[in-house]
Parts: sequence; structure tokens; C-alpha cells
Amino acid sequence: MENKKEQPRRVFLELIYNGVNATKEISDKVEAFSYTDIASGEADTLSLTLNNRTGQWLDGYMIEDGDYVNAKIVVENWNKEGDNRSLSCGKFDLDVFKVSGYPETAEIGGITIPIQTNFNVTVRNQVFSKSTTKTILSSICKNAKIRLVYESKDYTVEEVEQSGQTDLQFAFSLCKNYNLAMKLYDNKMVVYDQTVYEKKKAAYTIKKSDMQTYSYQLAKSNLYDSVQIQYANPNSDHTLTYYYELPGSNGRRTLYINEQADTYQEAEIKAKSRLLENLRKAVNISFKVKGDIKHISARTIRIEGMGKASGTYFIDRVTHLKNAKDSYTCTIKAHLCVIHTTLFASMPSNKVVSGTTYTVVKGDCLWNLAKRFYGDGKKYKLIYNANREIIKDEELIRPGQVLIIPAE
Repeated sequence: MENKKEQPRRVFLELIYNGVNATKEISDKVEAFSYTDIASGEADTLSLTLNNRTGQWLDGYMIEDGDYVNAKIVVENWNKEGDNRSLSCGKFDLDVFKVSGYPETAEIGGITIPIQTNFNVTVRNQVFSKSTTKTILSSICKNAKIRLVYESKDYTVEEVEQSGQTDLQFAFSLCKNYNLAMKLYDNKMVVYDQTVYEKKKAAYTIKKSDMQTYSYQLAKSNLYDSVQIQYANPNSDHTLTYYYELPGSNGRRTLYINEQADTYQEAEIKAKSRLLENLRKAVNISFKVKGDIKHISARTIRIEGMGKASGTYFIDRVTHLKNAKDSYTCTIKAHLCVIHTTLFASMPSNKVVSGTTYTVVKGDCLWNLAKRFYGDGKKYKLIYNANREIIKDEELIRPGQVLIIPAE
């Protein structure tokens, strides 16, 4: 009885070039490829190294303005016979072309930014007033001719200025200020709440023994347990202060920031976003493993066998690399998931919530504070009645006093 011949394991790219299937024409000439998949803050990239022995990439194959490619990584018989899977990498506008010798090779690079528009080129100066994060990003996507996929809370924006920034730079900065992650993928801008993703169950486990190389880093300088922001009252010259302390902490390490905010709620969002940003930089790991298309950015994974460094991590970046020797690996960068379920508990509402406090600064009065927090100076008695032990005269409050701002 003849033994069934075992099918070979292989990895290759499926390519659609300018809308035409070019898998056989181009993929067979691909000596190496690199696909970098990023969770937020940068655009995904694709790089191809091709055989150019016949010189075709200096002739009819040279890329032209407007060229693009849709790529898919395909694995066959990967972990076992019949394990056939694929990963869609999306659409890439081609923006890099290089030929070299010897040996004769050509390199083609693409990016998920729509370079045929002014999305990442034209610097704009404009102000958005009485709007929302989703509305502003929708306008940017319309100009860039891409689709917005919005998977988060739609935050109210009293006023925000796009000053000397491209639409791409402004979109990233806006999302950063409101604790939103932003990914450019396949002609889409995907905006999501990273905190929600970090709460998800780990998709799979990676053990230390699976890693070909690794690097772990703990940066204690980023481990803050409280945050304070000072912001100017737009209706006066007063400087107001918002302070937040992680539940159960002692507030010994406070992150101080000084940024513009038009409302108490905006100050709260920005302060907590900066605190989270620093906490996510505190514990990081990068490692290289055998290639597999299951490795995707914005996914949580479990790291084991690393002692105290073991835990649940959020994938920030994955680089899929197939080299000229046909070796396929993935290099993964991730941070320890930061789960503070109460951190943004008050953000869904524009109303003051129980537990809110305020530190008095020079020039404050109860009338202005009531107008600031409740929108009506006549409600100053709410603050006064909640702080009778501190405030002896309702017409006199002193800098440094920490007042309870009660819910209505």
C-alpha cells in the first residue's frame, strides 16, 4: 500500500495589483516580504523584495502614480496538513520604488494612507466648535475619500483647533486626547476604545519556550497612580485644576500636565487619557516567534513562563517577515494590559458625578464654580452645603482648599 505523500508547508502572498489578480505574475518573483500591522498611531506598511534578473522592473513593470496593491498572506499545511488559512492585509498605495544590483532586485513599498488625496500632505488651520469626535472624524474621512468605522463613545467637543497640522496628524492627536485608538486599514479609518479591547479574553497563549528572541522592559518612571491637569477657564483668566487618583492608591506619584481644556469633562478625559498612556508604556515586551497569521495587532494574548513578567498583554505591533531563505517569522511588540474599570466611569455623562473634587485656586468663587460644573451660578449652594466644614463664609474660599463637588 502506497503511503500518501505529505504536502509541503508554505507561505506566500496573494496580490491584486491595480484591481487585477497578479498573484502568479508577481508572487512567484517575491523573494521576501514584510507586513507591519499597527494597532494605533501609525499606518500599516507593506514591503516586497522581488527578483529583477530580467530587468522588468526598470521597464514595463515600474510603478506609476496611483498604483496600489491589495495583499493577503496565505499559509498552507502550516501547523499540520490541511491547515490552510489566510490573512487579509488590506489595500496599500505604492509610495516606494527601488532597484539595485547585484544581484538584481527591486523593492516596492506601500502604505495604508491614501496618498492620492491631501490627507497627509496639506496643512490646515481650522476650528471645530460645538461638535463631537465622530462628526469631526467623519468630515476628515470624507475629504480623504475613506470610510469611517467608529466603535466607541461619541464624545462632545466644545472647541478644538487644527493648527498647522495635516488631517492625518490632527486625527491621530484628536483620538489620543479622547482615549481613542485609530487604525488605517483597507481604505477605512477604524476608531475604537482600546480600554474595551484590553478587557477581552486572551486569544491564545505564548510561552517563553516559543520565543526565538525576547526583550522585556519595566519603566517605573511611567508608573503613576494619580494625575493633575491645570486648564484655563475660557470665560475668565482663572486657572482651574482637575485631580484624579486611582482607586486604592495613595497618590504618591502624580502625573502633572498642562493642556488646554474648555470644560471640566474635557479636562477629565484628557487627564485620564494621559495617565493611561503612561501606564501603557510602563511594562512592555517584544519577541520573535515562528510566523503565523493568527498574530494580529489590537488582540490580547497571554504570556506564560516569564515569572513575574507573565500576564495578559495587548499587541501594539506585529511585523510579518518572510526572508529570502523562505523563513517566516513574526516580531511582536506588546504592553501589559491596563485594566482600571473605574478610570472612565464618569466620562459617559456631562453631569458631575459623586466623588468629584476640586482644588481652589486664586480668583475662584462659588458662583463661578457652580457655573463651571453645573452650568448655572445660582446653584452655588450645592457646593457650599457640601463643604460647610471647610467654608465658613460662602463669599470666601481660599486657594488650596479641596472642595467636594456634589452631584445634582
